[in-house]
Amino acid sequence: MEDSKRPTLSIVIPFFNQKELVAEMFDSILANDFQDWELLAVDDGSDPEAIVFLKHYEEDSRIRILHRDTQPKGAPTCRNIGMERARGEYIIFFDSDDYITPSCLRTRIEAIEKRHDLDFMVFPSGTFAGHTLHTGGTNDYGYPVYKDDLSALLRRTLPFVVVNNIYRADALRSHSITWETQLHSFQDSDFNIQALLRGLKYDYAPTAPDYGYRIAGNTNSISKKIVSERHRQSHLFFLNKQWEEVQRRYGNRYQFSLYLCALYIAFFTMSNGLEKAYSSQLAAVVKSHSRTLGFIYNAQMRFGIFLSRFVPAKSAVRLVFAVFLIRRKWHERIIPQRIRKIHEKA
Repeated sequence: MEDSKRPTLSIVIPFFNQKELVAEMFDSILANDFQDWELLAVDDGSDPEAIVFLKHYEEDSRIRILHRDTQPKGAPTCRNIGMERARGEYIIFFDSDDYITPSCLRTRIEAIEKRHDLDFMVFPSGTFAGHTLHTGGTNDYGYPVYKDDLSALLRRTLPFVVVNNIYRADALRSHSITWETQLHSFQDSDFNIQALLRGLKYDYAPTAPDYGYRIAGNTNSISKKIVSERHRQSHLFFLNKQWEEVQRRYGNRYQFSLYLCALYIAFFTMSNGLEKAYSSQLAAVVKSHSRTLGFIYNAQMRFGIFLSRFVPAKSAVRLVFAVFLIRRKWHERIIPQRIRKIHEKA
């Protein structure tokens, strides 16, 4: 029988196979010095071997392995199942193949319980390799380094990702914030953009990094599949959805940030050469929200396709996206510098 006492914290983790990595994440949660939690691990259709391997964790009554019983397949559906079943006052969404420090949960609970004015709090993270948490790279998130976080999220220069955050469960539910199941990538950004668009109040915690993103060993990483046709269509849906929702709330205020998002999608899905059909689809989405930006975007794509007749396709892409790439390189250089300054002041 389930313990009727409501836990302070619900941890929701979707998983699919990779049983050793999942177990390592479970172990890092069990090693925490805060114990008033429940873990809802939602299986996305793993092999029976993986379930058998992880089953012994349910000997701890706080851990429940749930199984996705609705469509579509994917982490967003699993996270929504976890949200529906979560009993905690607070919710954290973790990935199944990462790592948390022994003080992570306590630090987050103590911080947000002091801030009754907030709906969620953001905590810094680093990367995880060789059983060590590292900082100072381009995959460090959760630091107040941007003037406008919504603009940064829209243009795909992420100030924080979902694993950085602890949410008040009631805030998510009262604002109807759920995971978008039609997305095969950018799901994390969509969730955070929803939170900001619906007015959730948040702040950054001035604490040490408590979460490690695994930089090696994850064979199911979305970033490895981003160029597939399935993901390309998902990108179109994401771009159109964000543009509609942002425009509804802010008018034309974030048009350029959304335009940069369209450039990001084009470059990272067609870095080996621009394709006429997909370029036209992206341009059509941009044009449906801004005729001027749509015209510029379409001209940029067409110029790249024309240029590829005379130079190698990869070179044509880099020439067309030169200004965009300079901005990205600047970001990769300047953001770690800003984060180091924050560490120096701590």
